[in-house]
Amino acid sequence: MNNKYKKVPVCIGFLLPVFLIYTIFLFVPLVQSAYYSLTSWNGVTEKVFVGLDNFKALFSNSDYWITFWNTIKLVVISLCIQIPVGLLLAYLLYSKIKGMKIFRTIFFLPVVIAPVAISLMFSLFYNSEIGIFNKVLEAIGLGRFATNWLSNIHTLLYAVMVPQVWQYIGLYVTIFLGALQSMTEELSESAQIDGANRTQTFFHVVLPEIANFTNICVILCVTGSLKAFEHSWIMTGGGPNGASSVILQYIYKIGMEQGSYGYAMALTVFITVFSAVLSVISQLLMNREKGE
Repeated sequence: MNNKYKKVPVCIGFLLPVFLIYTIFLFVPLVQSAYYSLTSWNGVTEKVFVGLDNFKALFSNSDYWITFWNTIKLVVISLCIQIPVGLLLAYLLYSKIKGMKIFRTIFFLPVVIAPVAISLMFSLFYNSEIGIFNKVLEAIGLGRFATNWLSNIHTLLYAVMVPQVWQYIGLYVTIFLGALQSMTEELSESAQIDGANRTQTFFHVVLPEIANFTNICVILCVTGSLKAFEHSWIMTGGGPNGASSVILQYIYKIGMEQGSYGYAMALTVFITVFSAVLSVISQLLMNREKGE
């Protein structure tokens, strides 16, 4: 027992720096944000306590709801594309097909490129005069579909989403590949011995084994989409009239451009709570699927 308690100061010594960092840079700002969200403050003058008025204004603001639903669309599209495509590509890489190793680097490369560079690259792709998308459509006889992708109100939002979704597929490829490589090969071999084909093995053996990694990917995908900012900001500035704006852009404009920090903090608190709720729901659904 004495030896056991002698280790306590050592454990505290290792944990204390991490605890202090989290407290100073995470918990304290969260508490401050919650307090500021209940005030009217422009960052210079004295704060005025207004209670829940900022939240009431939030729910009655049509501009906010435009950006909110744009963000929700991004979350849904990211989940429907990034996770399945990432898993499929990871499974192909795991299949030990000759020449696949080089694709591990190719798939992950966009993840480490700055979003600003990706956004500028896709802005050129979308250019109505020299853009590659219109050139391809014309080359295959579909020139009637060519358009100015970043000016057409019907394509604007989804054109901005494409680089955001495409850039981070490689992240999920890497996570899923690590999950597949951590599996014991005996499970797949046993299933094949019992007569299961590759499709049956994938759905009934592989997917249940990597369920925890799938849950991590879903949470990362949801929170990453809620934090989207750079692509839309660089490509369109969120315009016109917020048609391509996402929630963080709206918070930035309210706080940094209009100087309404109290209202911006209310928006921040709301989206933080919303993100946490989505993460918890995702965790509960995954646990339910696993029967826990």
